[in-house]
Amino acid sequence: MKPNLNAAVVIITANISLSGNLTKSVTGPTIRDFVILKAFNINTHHPNVPKIIEVFWHPPIQNWVKCNTDGASIGNPGVAACAGIFRNRHVESKGCFAANIGIANALYAELMGVILAIEIAYHKIGTDFGLNQILN
Repeated sequence: MKPNLNAAVVIITANISLSGNLTKSVTGPTIRDFVILKAFNINTHHPNVPKIIEVFWHPPIQNWVKCNTDGASIGNPGVAACAGIFRNRHVESKGCFAANIGIANALYAELMGVILAIEIAYHKIGTDFGLNQILN
């Protein structure tokens, strides 16, 4: 028996459509992906829109320096690091630091960022906080 080409195309398209519509995977970011999915009548699942949060930086009082720190880990625990930047009232950078802290969780990385900032500030008291280089 000779297979019918049209019947084969219909069966293949139906199976692809069925399996594609049963998945919860998100649609790719390209128009080419969209065109292919629509050709097989597959419903698209768009990724969640990133949440945008407005953040305000408040300058420190006169003759003070402000340090903003952050810490993160890839995994819990996982490879972790922390960093910070020192700025004066005029938003001029007075220095920054970044440190790889090995395997840790995110809370530890955040706390290490604060501890390192305090240690650096303590050692720079009375020097007009002249951090002009990146400290490791």
